[in-house]
Amino acid sequence: MLLLGPLSLAQTERRCFPEAGPEITACIEGRLRDFWEKQGSLSVFGYPLNEATQTQGVTTQLFERARLEYHTANNPPYDLLLGRLGADLLSKKGKQPAKETTPQEGCLFFAETKQNLCPPFLPLWQSTGLELGEPGVSQAESLALFGLPLTPAQQEVLSDGQTYTVQWFERARFEDHGEKGILLGLLGKEMGSLNPGGFIKAEGSRLIYQGNSIQLKGVNYYPKGRPWMEMWSNWKGKLIEQELTLAKAQLGINSVRILLPYSIRGLADMGKVNKGLLKELREMLQIAGNLDLRLIITLFDFYEDFPEQGSKDEWQNLNYLNALIGPFVNDERILAWDIHNEPDHYDLWNEGKAARVQTWLGRMADRVHQLDPNHLVTVGMGKSPNLWQPGPDGRSALDYSDLISVHIYNAADAERQIYELRMKVNKPILIEEFGWPTGPRCAVKGYTEEAQEKAYQTLLPAVEGQVVGVFAWTLRDYEPGPTLRWDSHEEHYGLFRPDDTLKPAALVFQAFGSSPLTNGTKTNLPLTSDGAGPPRGWAAPKFIPESGYYVKGWFRRAWELFGGRNGFGLPLSEAFTRKEDGRVVQYFEAAVLEFHPEGAGGPTFPTLDPLQQTMRMISFQDIGSNFAANRGFTPGGHKLAAEFSPFYAGAYGPWRLGEPSSDLLTEEINGGAKSVQYFQRGRLELNPTSKAIQYGLLGTWAWQNQCQATDQPLGSP
Repeated sequence: MLLLGPLSLAQTERRCFPEAGPEITACIEGRLRDFWEKQGSLSVFGYPLNEATQTQGVTTQLFERARLEYHTANNPPYDLLLGRLGADLLSKKGKQPAKETTPQEGCLFFAETKQNLCPPFLPLWQSTGLELGEPGVSQAESLALFGLPLTPAQQEVLSDGQTYTVQWFERARFEDHGEKGILLGLLGKEMGSLNPGGFIKAEGSRLIYQGNSIQLKGVNYYPKGRPWMEMWSNWKGKLIEQELTLAKAQLGINSVRILLPYSIRGLADMGKVNKGLLKELREMLQIAGNLDLRLIITLFDFYEDFPEQGSKDEWQNLNYLNALIGPFVNDERILAWDIHNEPDHYDLWNEGKAARVQTWLGRMADRVHQLDPNHLVTVGMGKSPNLWQPGPDGRSALDYSDLISVHIYNAADAERQIYELRMKVNKPILIEEFGWPTGPRCAVKGYTEEAQEKAYQTLLPAVEGQVVGVFAWTLRDYEPGPTLRWDSHEEHYGLFRPDDTLKPAALVFQAFGSSPLTNGTKTNLPLTSDGAGPPRGWAAPKFIPESGYYVKGWFRRAWELFGGRNGFGLPLSEAFTRKEDGRVVQYFEAAVLEFHPEGAGGPTFPTLDPLQQTMRMISFQDIGSNFAANRGFTPGGHKLAAEFSPFYAGAYGPWRLGEPSSDLLTEEINGGAKSVQYFQRGRLELNPTSKAIQYGLLGTWAWQNQCQATDQPLGSP
């Protein structure tokens, strides 16, 4: 889609075309009418072929030569989009853009598509364009209307059975009709005549839709602030609709993968599927279907039992499949059922019991095939060699999968893995997960937006033409602040930042091709919101506006009980999971706090008061002794200075500060001399004028070191 300039005040009255009846009965109005009349009307767009339809805030209308889309949720100039009808129809007909050519004399060469635009089509292209306020007709205005050329001028038989010289563009087709001149092809009319909907099938190494090979481009999806289990237990239908509408418009996706936990409180438990879960699935299918997206639904997520054949647990598994799959057997909006997400990453597989997992996968895949002959079945393995590892019955995932799904997070190795897989199977291969995290900031070296962009730039060209599609992990980052989750790299794989802006990798993903898909099934169910609201109580996230970060859980309790900004300084980060040891830490200006969940152990913990509990759950890093060591101070043998003794005692010094790491010193701090003393976990400072004692900002020094170690700027939240 192409971004167009803002519209002036729109016509409010409907305009119909009785002169074109009885074939043309549709009318135009509002912003679409205004744009149609000011940007070329009949000669450019042709007559409307249907009434404008509105789905998820997008008003769409198909014309004989174009498709106009008005996105009411977007701010100008992002609200009026012109569909890439030429590219869509070319793909839908099973044709690919032509091979690259070299510049020709007397022609206009487009480096982006390596195509020439020559007479007799060149004069029309140069003299016609959208009115964007530039003098005459600029190249930008011609591009805005027609887009880039996708093929050279070539002979083609059109719908009237005659052969013409034509050239395809992103948004148009030029046709040389001899004495009648150069005409624009009726692409909208041709697109409208194609039947929407239908199931996607596997044929050899290809995916087939309406008789044509297709390319998938999708995202793994959880909504903003609601990843993992929370997507289902805190269902937000309208939010999901907004986010997927944005993803379709800005990334050009045609498919989405969702992961469905086997057990969800109140919705699914021990093989029993609640009506509430089916309601949410129907809403999800409606949202995707009305956007012409297809769904991969992953089953048994977070399930690690993989029970033996004939057991009670397996009986519950089969009942679950019966209840979940039965209602959707004839639903074309589903692309595939994915039996399990990365079963080879669970303990049972890695404890030498892979055979038990494999036989369970095979039995579940067989049951899904029995229940649903219309949809593809796949298994999303975490490591590609495990796809062809045979189980006790001699079958591997390659045997019982219609679509071979592999997860690749080593972009540089993607080409080799796909080649190796292709040597073993002649079925469609899908990269069901790939990506790279961009945070938490300063937590891990290499977790940056630049590294993510490079991963996309490496993987996508390497696998193009070798796979039937790619699914990015994930659509968006998940805000760690207003939830009880700790921040980790899992929150930062998104192509969208939490504020809905695109990361650089998203632009690389945009350019990856996909086939237009349609859904004949459209529904209009009310979109609901279920589940609990934001967390409440003493552990709930508390936003600190001066820094832009949150304190939550035991970090918040420590903040509130031990002086807040006076005790720790402002937070410099969210509480995040340290990759090296899995410990949750949070940096503050004057301290670095660590969370110790093991502190809650023992029968006496519930009897302790909040202060005592907090001192068991929270500890401090030795930033004071580390800083002192850098200054050349020798540890040990130092006494608590009398000036700081009362403050030390009142501040729970042994817990908060630890042992002294220096004697009393005089240092220049922020332009003034102060009496200071270093401790294991911080520094105390005495203002000689006011006699006020405060904590030194050694947490800022520790955070600077952390960011330097990961080659990342300090930045801002």
